[in-house]
Amino acid sequence: MTTLRLSEALLSGPYWAVVLITALLVSAAAYLHYEVLERLNFSMPHWKLQPRPRILLMIVIILATDVAEIWIFGLGIFATTHAPQLGHITGVDQLLFLDAVYVSATTYTTVGYGDLAPVGAIRLIMGTEALTGFVLITWSASFTYLEMQRYWRPR
Repeated sequence: MTTLRLSEALLSGPYWAVVLITALLVSAAAYLHYEVLERLNFSMPHWKLQPRPRILLMIVIILATDVAEIWIFGLGIFATTHAPQLGHITGVDQLLFLDAVYVSATTYTTVGYGDLAPVGAIRLIMGTEALTGFVLITWSASFTYLEMQRYWRPR
């Protein structure tokens, strides 16, 4: 009986739709992050700023990139919840776009669920978003550390 359910799940259209949506969202977020960090890496040496404002501007750009990635996942979550067979978010009668962005922010930052939580196949998107957010935030921290080593001088 369990084998039959597993094979049904693997052949089920909704599950493959969520896998595809998840892959697209992760790819979009990772691509955006890569492009921003690459452009920062090549452009920062040409900025005519002192070290402190240079690092501050870099941090603001990286934070804006993380926020954009949260909104990318939020859009995917919002769109996915409009197909009931893919799952829904509990804790709200009707999920608004900003609710989806909020759930995305709590997932991306790995804060965890409180008042709103995923149910159904959509959990794959959100579980993968948590891993993606963790990796991208860590990547940003590593990049920031390297840039601070390059531009900050000991006093």
